[in-house]
Parts: sequence; C-alpha cells; structure tokens
Amino acid sequence: MKKSVKNKRGLSPVLANVLMVLLVLVLASIIFLWARGFISEQIEKFGTPIEDACSLVSFEVNKLGSNKLEVINRGNINIRHLDIKLSDAEGNSEMRRFDFEIDVGEVIVRDIFLEMTSGKDIESTIVYPALIGNVKGKDLNKVFTCMNVGVKL
Repeated sequence: MKKSVKNKRGLSPVLANVLMVLLVLVLASIIFLWARGFISEQIEKFGTPIEDACSLVSFEVNKLGSNKLEVINRGNINIRHLDIKLSDAEGNSEMRRFDFEIDVGEVIVRDIFLEMTSGKDIESTIVYPALIGNVKGKDLNKVFTCMNVGVKL
C-alpha cells in the first residue's frame, strides 16, 4: 500500500529564506565579535606606533631600603607612570600601577609598599614604564605599557 503524500507539509520557501538570512546574520555577528578582539586601536607617539617609541625609553630603578624606589629617566621620552609586576616562588604574579610622572632627565624618589595580596613572599619584581600616546584617528589619549623595556629589581 502506498502512503498518502497529501497530508505532509513542508516549509514555505519564504520562511526558509527568512530563516537562512537570520542564520547568516547571527553567524556574521559572532565572527565580527570574535575578530574584534584581534584588531586593537593603534596608539601613536610622535606620529609612529607607540611600540617604536618604547625603544626611546631608558630608565634606571634602584630600591632604597625596604620602601623607597629611586627612578632615573635617562631616555628621550617622558614616562607617564610605572607598572610593577610582582611574582612569588609558585609562579603567581600581580601587576601594580604607581602613578607618578618621570620627565626626561628627572630623578624621583618615592615611598612605595610592595606586597602581594596573597601574602606570599615576593620572588621577583620587574618595573615597566608606561607612555601616553594618541589613539590614531581620534582625539583621545591612551596609556601604553612597554612590556619589552622592563627593569628587574
């Protein structure tokens, strides 16, 4: 016996096209949001990418006693602030920001308190300079940390 085909219904072509367009839009949105993480704003200093300006940074950091830090800016660029990375013996690390500007040729001495939030002993300390640059195409300044110019204490 043959089964009757008259009672079976399929999707209408219009509804199928609408669902296909919605699927494409959702996929395009997901890909855009995923790819946006790879495309960052370009920050410039002196008309070039700020990463190039990091090579102009030359500074010296000395620890004076247990709570004093001496910073000497020997480079050709002002340092906006310092980011200090603290690491313990287990490989855990934390970043601290110290907001004080160090102009070209300036020597500053500041009291700082370095302690990890976990309470563990600090195994190593690295000081990174941070510069301020302009976001390309916008009237906006942004801070950039030069992670390739760190000084180990």
